[in-house]
Amino acid sequence: MSLIRNILLWSSKNYWISRKLPKYKFVQKSVSRFMPGETLEHALSKCSELEDIGYGTIITYLGENSLNKTQTLNTVKKYQDALEDIDLRSLKTVISVKLTQLGLDIDEELCVENLKQLLKAAKLKNTFVWIDMEEYIYLELTLKIYKELILKHNNIGITLQSYLYRSEDDLRSLLEIAPYIRLVKGAYAENSSVSMQNRSEISDNYIKLANLMLEKRILKN
Repeated sequence: MSLIRNILLWSSKNYWISRKLPKYKFVQKSVSRFMPGETLEHALSKCSELEDIGYGTIITYLGENSLNKTQTLNTVKKYQDALEDIDLRSLKTVISVKLTQLGLDIDEELCVENLKQLLKAAKLKNTFVWIDMEEYIYLELTLKIYKELILKHNNIGITLQSYLYRSEDDLRSLLEIAPYIRLVKGAYAENSSVSMQNRSEISDNYIKLANLMLEKRILKN
């Protein structure tokens, strides 16, 4: 399973593969649980079905690590279009973005400006934006950008990964300032010096962190 995960992660960063593979039927079938189609129409139709039976939904534009400013602006436009269509359909679906899609590898200011544009567009639609957590090398900068923007924008959420040893400390530092925290187990192939490798240990830590979040919510209420 770990080998398959590593191959999928590598493929997602390869420009040609990430755009060619989804066209094959066997790939579409294997990922249909997570990716109902190649278009925004496919994604939002599935979101509508799930919302009808009580599920919340989050969508993301596949791909990471934009290589130039033009690619980042294209990504911003994709998300702006998504926000417009979500609003037209009266869905509760929210968007989740990777900062490397918005230019984090190119220029931090470019990335922040692109994110601000999405936050502004989301606010006009009375919704918010999740920040995905990426590889460990981006963690500090992602948290830095989030902590700066949360001071002026209340429609932004952050994601934490339970398989990282430092996540409990990060969570405790965020609980006082973060209105929205999304907890996931983590999917990247990180070094054992920074991340747990045992599934049971990761799950136990997920439950521990979830309980911390619930305790904080109960105390606030």
